[in-house]
Amino acid sequence: MTYRESAPETGPVSGERKPSSPAAANGTQPSQANGNTLHRQAAELLDRLPVVPVDPAPWRAIPGEQESERGASLLLFRLADEWLALPASTIEEVAPMRGWHSVPGHRQRALLGLVNLRGALVPCLSLGELLGVQPVPQTQTPPTNSLRASTARLLALRHGHHLSAFPVTEVHGTVTPARASMGAVPATALGASDGFAVAVLPWRDHIVGVLDPLRVGAAFDRSLA
Repeated sequence: MTYRESAPETGPVSGERKPSSPAAANGTQPSQANGNTLHRQAAELLDRLPVVPVDPAPWRAIPGEQESERGASLLLFRLADEWLALPASTIEEVAPMRGWHSVPGHRQRALLGLVNLRGALVPCLSLGELLGVQPVPQTQTPPTNSLRASTARLLALRHGHHLSAFPVTEVHGTVTPARASMGAVPATALGASDGFAVAVLPWRDHIVGVLDPLRVGAAFDRSLA
């Protein structure tokens, strides 16, 4: 028996061993072949997945159909016995009630005076005078302090580049009503004749007049002229 006859045919010296796998035929190591297979399968899986943008704030609730039908947030407040509302985005500040300084020589009845808000003097006007709201009778009416009660507040309205304050009897807070709950303004509603009211909102046992901030701001500007 010769060495050639007894030597195994699959020995590394002969070089005649047939590849046992495609990876070996391509000169690729088994571990590398497995990695390529997994990479290809992952790519095929990702191609089948739908592309959905990632929410940068996953804690933020996605608005449902009912929420998408809601209107802008409104700030509800009371003037004497009348409940009114303005868009909350136009209210710069809700401040405690404080006295204002009268402006000598000014004849506009809607201008009450000047009030200090955060170190700046801001015109203080009477929204009730513009709307024709009858004031609640007071047992004591000291000047500039007739509305100084526990519930009275000063609202600062931002209109254009101006800031004007006006006193209110009470502030409820903000509500975000459904658009369908907003009704047309009756001709007899407060502020309807002058175009101040743009909608009415049933709220609890009251009918709230929703005011147009642009018209209110323009009326404030005219009161300063």
